[in-house]
Amino acid sequence: TAVGSMEEAGANALILQMKGREGQLNWVSQQPLAVAAGVSGQDQSVNDALTAWNQGEVYTVARLCCFRDNTLPYQNNAVALRASYGNWRDELGLRWLDPAKAEGQAYVAGLCGELAALGFDEILLDNWAFPTDGELGWIKADANYPADGRTAALEVFLEEVRAGLAEFPEVKVSLVTTASAAA
Repeated sequence: TAVGSMEEAGANALILQMKGREGQLNWVSQQPLAVAAGVSGQDQSVNDALTAWNQGEVYTVARLCCFRDNTLPYQNNAVALRASYGNWRDELGLRWLDPAKAEGQAYVAGLCGELAALGFDEILLDNWAFPTDGELGWIKADANYPADGRTAALEVFLEEVRAGLAEFPEVKVSLVTTASAAA
C-alpha cells in the first residue's frame, strides 16, 4: 500500500523515522548502548522487511535523530549532556547525548552503519549538532563541552559517520539544520 500511496501522491522517495527524539530505534540494533538501554527494536522481521523493501525501486531515506535522545542519557549518564542538576534538558524537556563525547559519537555513527547495511539510499541526520534552544547556560562546560571547539567536535563526529559508511559509498548523508545551528 505504501507504493500505491506514493504513486497517488506523485512521490519518488520515502522517509522513514528510524530513531526519534525519545531514542527508541525502529529496527533491531546490535549497538551495545542500544541493547543496554533497551531502545533497540525486538522484532527481527522488521529488519528483514526493511532490507527487502530497500532492494526495490523506491528511494528510501532513514531519518535519525542523533543527539536529542531522551532515553539513552537517562540510562547511561556517561554519554549525557550534563547540567549542575543532572542531565541537561532542552526546551521540550528532553535529554541529549553530549555531541562532543566519543562514545555518543560512535553510537550514532554505528547506527548509521546499521541503517546503510539495511539498504537505505540516504541517511538524514537531525539534531546532529549541539543544542541551540533551551537553557544553554545551564550546560556544564568541561573538557567534553568546551565553550569553543564545538565545530571541531562536530567535524570529528561527521568524519566518524563517513568512516562508518566507507563500505557503503552509494549511501548519501544529509543534515537537517537551522540558521542558529549552522552559525
